[in-house]
Amino acid sequence: MGRLIIFKRDNVMYLSKRTRLVFFIVCVSLLLVISVINFAYRPYIYENGIYDFYFADTFTNIWGVPIATCLGMVLTQKLVYKEIYYSMAVCLGLICYEVIGLTFDYKDIIATFIGALLSYAINKMVIRYSC
Repeated sequence: MGRLIIFKRDNVMYLSKRTRLVFFIVCVSLLLVISVINFAYRPYIYENGIYDFYFADTFTNIWGVPIATCLGMVLTQKLVYKEIYYSMAVCLGLICYEVIGLTFDYKDIIATFIGALLSYAINKMVIRYSC
């Protein structure tokens, strides 16, 4: 039988150290992926004029939400809300940043929502399979 991923004490749900470690590994892995895309893929696409459905322009928004959500799960012990609320809070924060900043682009907003869905899926998989 595996260890408990989430345990309950005093009516508060807590993430185990193992689950938080898995979130940290996922966060670092996603940072490595985004670095490779930024330094290798994006310049190649721009130099050769390849149309990639705006992935080179919006990948930071797509991967930014899962990275921020995983980092938040690493830094917190208490799981107060469901995983979807953490993903949506980061998503809304990035959308507010897009609106307040002078770089408003509808493609980034769509990519942020896609990132929130990806973040939710990653959180569910980590919590379910990290024992």
